[in-house]
Amino acid sequence: MRHPYSQRVRTTVVLFSIILAAVISGSLWAAPKLVPSDARPGDCAACHTEGKVLSDTHPDTKEMNLAACKACHTRDNLDLTGKFPGSHTHYLAGVTCVACHGKTEKPEEVAMEKCVACHGSTAKLAQKTKNIKPTNPHTSPHYGTDLDCNLCHRQHAKSEDFCAQCHSFNFKTP
Repeated sequence: MRHPYSQRVRTTVVLFSIILAAVISGSLWAAPKLVPSDARPGDCAACHTEGKVLSDTHPDTKEMNLAACKACHTRDNLDLTGKFPGSHTHYLAGVTCVACHGKTEKPEEVAMEKCVACHGSTAKLAQKTKNIKPTNPHTSPHYGTDLDCNLCHRQHAKSEDFCAQCHSFNFKTP
């Protein structure tokens, strides 16, 4: 007679093995690609080696920076908010990986203090976004202005609205 838990244990071991193999191979949670040292801000192909990212009708980006992108991509026309990771915005603005992460082999999440050093205090950010409706995303009745930037603003993945776990504000999170 089999032990009642033997099938469950076997299933758990098999699932754990599959997940472990995926993690080790990098196919489950892949680290962000490092930017080649010779890449220029608008040179998409330097990192996106697997194929063209933009349409054939898009102007050549090799010499573009963030200001050049924003000449066409405004809030009212072809808005880029939420369309690509924050790391792209930073890089196009001339902010290198080293500027935020420091010189390191394995970059880790940037501390909130580093974000506010460039973007201003959380109180100033709350003031800047005070007219966003239905509620200011940078001041919360739960956390005040102390919510960690990384909970919404992702640099190497799609940003998300942390508040959407409980609320339906439909913010476009850059």
